[in-house]
Amino acid sequence: MFQVTDQSIDIEALSAELVNHAGGAFVAFEGRVRKHSDGRAVERLDYELFPEMCVEEGERILEEAKRLFPILEIRVVHRYGTLDLGESAVWVGVVTSHRGAGFQACRFIIDSVKARCPIWKKETYVDGPSEWVGCPTCEHHVVAAPKVFARQAKLVGQTGQKTLKAAHVLIVGAGGLGCPSALNLAAAGVGHLRIIDGDKLEQSNLHRQTLYGYQDVGGYKALLAKRRLEELHPFTTIQAVTENLSPQNIAQHLDGIDLILDCTDNFAAKYLINDKAVAHKIPYVQASIYQNQAQLFSFVPEVSACFRCTRPVQPPADCVDSCTDSGVLGAATSIVGSHQALEAIRLILGQRSPALTHSIHFDLETLENFPIERTIDTNCPVCSQNAKMDFVYQDEDLYPNLEDELDYTQLKQLSKAIWIDIREEWEHDHVIPHAQNIPLSRFDFSQISASEDQPVILFCQKGMRSRKLLKDLKSKGHTHIKSLKNGVESVHLR
Repeated sequence: MFQVTDQSIDIEALSAELVNHAGGAFVAFEGRVRKHSDGRAVERLDYELFPEMCVEEGERILEEAKRLFPILEIRVVHRYGTLDLGESAVWVGVVTSHRGAGFQACRFIIDSVKARCPIWKKETYVDGPSEWVGCPTCEHHVVAAPKVFARQAKLVGQTGQKTLKAAHVLIVGAGGLGCPSALNLAAAGVGHLRIIDGDKLEQSNLHRQTLYGYQDVGGYKALLAKRRLEELHPFTTIQAVTENLSPQNIAQHLDGIDLILDCTDNFAAKYLINDKAVAHKIPYVQASIYQNQAQLFSFVPEVSACFRCTRPVQPPADCVDSCTDSGVLGAATSIVGSHQALEAIRLILGQRSPALTHSIHFDLETLENFPIERTIDTNCPVCSQNAKMDFVYQDEDLYPNLEDELDYTQLKQLSKAIWIDIREEWEHDHVIPHAQNIPLSRFDFSQISASEDQPVILFCQKGMRSRKLLKDLKSKGHTHIKSLKNGVESVHLR
């Protein structure tokens, strides 16, 4: 609940309201009127605000906080009118399971209130007249765009800077490629970013997804990216979408977009983005990375070959591992994501690039790159004059969710289950007790001594290989097979 009042804040009563026995932490922030500001003695403060607008925006901030942090209870009260020294101007209280989330939530809320709510503060000084402070129209409180982008404007000019400011870019995926891409585009002054990602942050993401910290684990990546980018770059408007791109929602997310950055890690999403970008005549930049190898290319309608010109048929969903299973260095994704952002800036500014007509392949081990020419296929099923665009997109290919793919808590309930570790011997740094190791490279189901109705649980490091093997065994008639969702890394053993 967000409230504004012209009466003294009753902190004791507010604290009493925040009782939830499921919470292990009660964290509060109280902002008081202090007696000095920038070396001048303060006599009093006056706050002015628009009550309805303030409460509406405040409630929006609290809803965002609830999505970002595991908040059980929350209250915020802000004063308006004249306040004397020592009086409480604002109070924030949250109840969470653990103190870390409580501290983070309090800071997020008060910072957002100060930045977004229509509240103005006037300081009255002992030795002189009053002055409005923290006002966005006051020169000494403003971050000046010309100063921020002065070095860049030497290259792109003021016209180029205005072009970047007017651009609307959709970033699909807020992971290893999406983080550096978004960071560099915001830093360059791109005016509008829409970030779409339905995933929540995991600890294993942190080494390569550099917009996030340990305290963010469990939060939606899109919201976390929005919060961090707004802190770093106030000139960019960020929209966060906490759902995955799908055939059902892609049209609405392309509305008003000038350019797409494909930062996904699976073929199904890349084909979907390509096909709809062609249909809507929207340029895009696609990048992908596999261990020390990376690829990047750009598409502009009627100028470039699209993805299906060179790869008309989508490969099977499990034919190539993602970073999750194959591994990747964080520095490598930062390099490729930065190249992707640079390419996006070139397209926004209307500059030519070899990536328009070539796929640029990077060898991050030797630091060499190899351009491979892409030619427009006059019989392309998507971008040619005879294109039919009658593809069927399977949600399972985009975001696999098999019925027999369960998490560790669910699988533990299966009595007499046999656990089969299909990782190679050298991967065994995290082991489930009593599991039998049959590496995928020489897997033979006959090696498993299971009765006809006895559950067999497959697992690997991240869940990709076990999912693929599960589908294969199911197709051969094995009915009691399960796979550990997200692999052994999702299991916290003591």
